[in-house]
Amino acid sequence: MPASRTAGSSQAGSRVAGVVISHAEKVLWPDEGITKLDLARYYERVGPTLLKYVAHRPLTLRPFPRGIDHPGFYLKRAPAGRPSWISTWRDVATSARRPLDYVVATRVRTLVWLAQYNAIEVHTWLSRIDRPERPDWAVIDLDPPSEPDAAGWQHLVQAAQAAREWLEARGLRAFPKLSGQTGLHLLVPLLRVHDFETVRRFFATLAHELCTALPDVLTTEYETAARQGRILIDYAQNAYGKSTVAPYSVRPRPGAPVAAPVTWEELDDPQLRSNRWTLCTIEQRLQQAGDVLAPALQLRQRLPRAIQSTGDHRPGV
Repeated sequence: MPASRTAGSSQAGSRVAGVVISHAEKVLWPDEGITKLDLARYYERVGPTLLKYVAHRPLTLRPFPRGIDHPGFYLKRAPAGRPSWISTWRDVATSARRPLDYVVATRVRTLVWLAQYNAIEVHTWLSRIDRPERPDWAVIDLDPPSEPDAAGWQHLVQAAQAAREWLEARGLRAFPKLSGQTGLHLLVPLLRVHDFETVRRFFATLAHELCTALPDVLTTEYETAARQGRILIDYAQNAYGKSTVAPYSVRPRPGAPVAAPVTWEELDDPQLRSNRWTLCTIEQRLQQAGDVLAPALQLRQRLPRAIQSTGDHRPGV
């Protein structure tokens, strides 16, 4: 049950981590009765874990001012009227008209303020603001064409395991994360010694080789019609200025699912799905299993030199 209802404090003006949550009783997930205050308290409690993956990185926000039953929007530019204590970083490289000032999280209080701003979802760059051109994460997004049934989920796991084997044959470890929507993400920690172009080319090679090995399961085609029911293996997020949903971010979908890291062993569970853990259950998961992504933070991985310069063969790239 959401925290605000159990605590009986859904009044406007509630304070969480020193942030005043206006209209705290606003319901963001109507079917579940989960409120803005619930979201703020979630980001307060999970904040110390979440910060390990978002701190000192440019954030793209996804506010839903009227709840998930109404359109939200993506926001890169730090909103006007934000508190003076919100940290920002200016990107002068990707805007031809004027620089972009991104919100940067440096403490839990910032994450709580995101909830105050109705920003349900937190997307983060794969690089940090001190060296924005050098990623320390790479991501492979396995995106099914629709909500997977048991057979579809089996194909997702098959694709993830194939990517794992491909990477491990080249001396790299990957860590799976449930997207919280329909797919799977594989996160690969990297030393900050490669630029984005090198990283993207490397993972383009992975994608094309896996599509050749599993032509009935995987594709690099983005158009739904061209995918013919196959899973998109998307490596294009490995680029300067692109963002991906952060581990432990809540998603604006029914049930308030969370983008939850899992172990490779857990992927073998036939009952597992991308929305397995939610805002209401992920904390118990953390208490029982801990942060299963934490070991990735200790790895010091480089891309193998032999295929760093391999070209991208997808038409139009």
